[in-house]
Amino acid sequence: MLLKDPASWNKLCSSLDVIGDTEWAFEAYANMSEPKSVGENYILLYGILQVMFVQQDAVAHLAESLDIRYCPDPLIKTIRELRNNSIGYPTKRGGGKGSAFNFISQISMHKGGFTLLTTYATHDTTFQHVDIPPLIESQRNLIKTALNDVLEKLKEEEMKHKEEFKSKKLADVFPPTLGYFFEKIGEAIHGNKPSEFGTIHVDLVAKLIESFKAALKERGLLGAHDSIDYDLNLIEYPLEELRQFFINPEASKLNAKDADIFKYFLKKHIDGLIRFAEELYED
Repeated sequence: MLLKDPASWNKLCSSLDVIGDTEWAFEAYANMSEPKSVGENYILLYGILQVMFVQQDAVAHLAESLDIRYCPDPLIKTIRELRNNSIGYPTKRGGGKGSAFNFISQISMHKGGFTLLTTYATHDTTFQHVDIPPLIESQRNLIKTALNDVLEKLKEEEMKHKEEFKSKKLADVFPPTLGYFFEKIGEAIHGNKPSEFGTIHVDLVAKLIESFKAALKERGLLGAHDSIDYDLNLIEYPLEELRQFFINPEASKLNAKDADIFKYFLKKHIDGLIRFAEELYED
């Protein structure tokens, strides 16, 4: 269903990528040596705080793309505020007399953190030591919990969807007599049956395709799988050409060999649709 909503689908894919990318960054941070200069300290500390911030956004947007309510833990908000105060918007936080102005104490900087000074127009300066490794560990645990919650909700939705269509299997749209239909189409192509017989069975196959489309639509799947849409579009052409071959053979572009090839092509693609239908809800 998400594939039918490109904005939500792309938001989901981007969010998953970013969550994975930020995990790589955390692993690299943990294995790094102490910076060798003041400049390297700034790059490292600015970078790791931004990585934490970006990962938080990715999880929120992942839940949003799936239309799942997400309430971040208060610690997540605390980490966001630390990032905003120290590297996001340090030169002015708030407005008017309540404005705050932040400074990273350069002498305090090291791989694991720093001291943040905050000055106010109306009251005393505050000092806060920012210890990054435990913040990362806490965030990863909270993110893991949030992602597990999302996964459980998706599993619940999937099971509900399966239960809804448990008694109406998608593959049942195609009856066991489908092979018989193609046999009769083949006989009509080679003159062993009248052309009207071929038309009847081509129309029966066409009705099955329309029933399959209706079943996909009922399940919210029509237009959601590029390969299935491709097959359905391809099938329309040989169906119509075979119908014309039987209705008006003189005006048809096909001879018997062409019609045989079209029949074979049609059956192969319908077999593919049947396999898709059989595999769709396998556990």
